[in-house]
Amino acid sequence: MHFYTRDIGELKGKTVRDLLNSLNLDWARHVVIRNGEIVTEDEKINDGDYIKILDAVSGG
Repeated sequence: MHFYTRDIGELKGKTVRDLLNSLNLDWARHVVIRNGEIVTEDEKINDGDYIKILDAVSGG
């Protein structure tokens, strides 16, 4: 398991979709957690939010 932490600068007023696009990540393959709660791609990011992006992986 790998964890990466990165400060990506000012995101206030941008959406989760904007964030994923700026990181070249596909919404269908990732789960975004803001301040401990899963959010949709149209949610706005506020100053001070803690964002986690997880790969949505399935298998058997």
